[in-house]
Amino acid sequence: MSSLVGGSVGGTVGGSLGGSVATVAPLSLTSHPFQRAGAWAVSVLAERATPRHVTAGDLDRVAARLVADITVAATAEKGTDAYDWWSVLFALYPNAKATHNTRPRDREALRPALAELFAPDGAEASTTLSRPCPCAFCGARASVTWTKMNLPLFDTNKMLNTLPPNVPGWPVCRGCRVAAWALPYGAWVTAGSATVMSCETEAAERRFAQRNVLRARRVMHLGFSGLRPGARPELVALHALRAARAELSATTLWTFRNHNEAPWLRVTHTRRAVPRFLALVEGNAPLHRAWRLLELSLTQRDRTKGAGAGAVTVSGPAEAARLLFEPEAEDGWSRRSLLSQLHRLLADPGRRWSAPHRADLTRLAFTYAKEVLGMEPNLTPVATVVADWIEHGAGSPRGRLAQYRNAALKGYELGRLLTDAAFRLTLDGRPAKAGPADWRPLIRQQPRAWEQRVLLAATVLQLLQERGVAVHDEPTAESDRESAGADERERTEQLLARPMLGDADADDFDDEMGAA
Repeated sequence: MSSLVGGSVGGTVGGSLGGSVATVAPLSLTSHPFQRAGAWAVSVLAERATPRHVTAGDLDRVAARLVADITVAATAEKGTDAYDWWSVLFALYPNAKATHNTRPRDREALRPALAELFAPDGAEASTTLSRPCPCAFCGARASVTWTKMNLPLFDTNKMLNTLPPNVPGWPVCRGCRVAAWALPYGAWVTAGSATVMSCETEAAERRFAQRNVLRARRVMHLGFSGLRPGARPELVALHALRAARAELSATTLWTFRNHNEAPWLRVTHTRRAVPRFLALVEGNAPLHRAWRLLELSLTQRDRTKGAGAGAVTVSGPAEAARLLFEPEAEDGWSRRSLLSQLHRLLADPGRRWSAPHRADLTRLAFTYAKEVLGMEPNLTPVATVVADWIEHGAGSPRGRLAQYRNAALKGYELGRLLTDAAFRLTLDGRPAKAGPADWRPLIRQQPRAWEQRVLLAATVLQLLQERGVAVHDEPTAESDRESAGADERERTEQLLARPMLGDADADDFDDEMGAA
């Protein structure tokens, strides 16, 4: 965690403090994810195409807006809608004048102290350095130093970027100071955390900031209770990627909380081929149906009998979007992947997929493996052996399928099952056409072996359904789509025909937040 933020900032400062001061525009776009998110927010608030187009006058207007919004939030009564924005600020700047318990509750008393934060460099009231130094973020001339009071995740015992002895703070130019407090406008925020996005495609970064600036305004006026539940930053990020029409573009989401005692940072990323994969899914009817089946399976609704009965509590499109983001290995936490979720759906004995739907879901899994992971395994020989053994081996097919299900994702146990199946089929006079070269990628501990075992299971289940092997109890009207009434089947097909990832128009917020 510490190297991701501390290394980025610490390296800039270490190389700049002893060097010359750069002459730069009023606002720069740096590689630091927090400054970058804030810079994009400033450009959106100033109605400029990029942070590089922001002028000194724009900074004046954005700073005035920040001061006004912060003042309202800091003096709001607890429990009001405006107070929700104060909770956002507290999660990012817990020691700042605007969020500390000792802050003035009078707007006129608080406003001058906030305006001082964003005063131009060289202003007498805000100058803390005897001579200008390079900005810690962009290298521009800076006469003001800031500490953890105003900078998220700085100078804590959990981070590397702590200050050297006898150094009053981090030099921060005016543009980066404004960006630091514009960050929550361009981030996906909750009452306890914020998520910012960095991407190879700047158009996607701007789109992410645009949507979040609008959402921030809604939080200020309506509170979090005025937003629909279930939406997530991953969904907003994928909408931004699709709107930018980038074919190859890696995206990283940085989610953090700046707590005094236990600050944390979690980082997830997509692979570069994800935009191309999404475009392929959107333009292919079977893949689109499979993705919508995935979204519908992940949607959760209120099951109570009150006024909110039937309302969506967990958004299927948002949860599906999460599956495309992978956690950084060093973070020490795990998350479901797209392949693992598809495996759960296909192997779930409580779901009775029709043959076309199972084929669509299997195709989605193989398409993701090919386009995103670069895998094109030939699993038909081994899948045929397993399917033959389930269909013709001793005992009931249902029992043998359950045995395979327990071993499907475990290399050693799968090897034992394949050995038993090959011997059983050979003794019964049925040739087992899969050889050692077919087995090896599935049972060895090597990269992508687990993914191949997931794809093998999908192939086996599809073969069994195509052959008509009976492995279920008698279907019920509740669990079997094929035995449902004509009205239910028609409703399902209508749902599957809807746009993937929510509304196809990324500017329409009604789908995730409701009308303002």
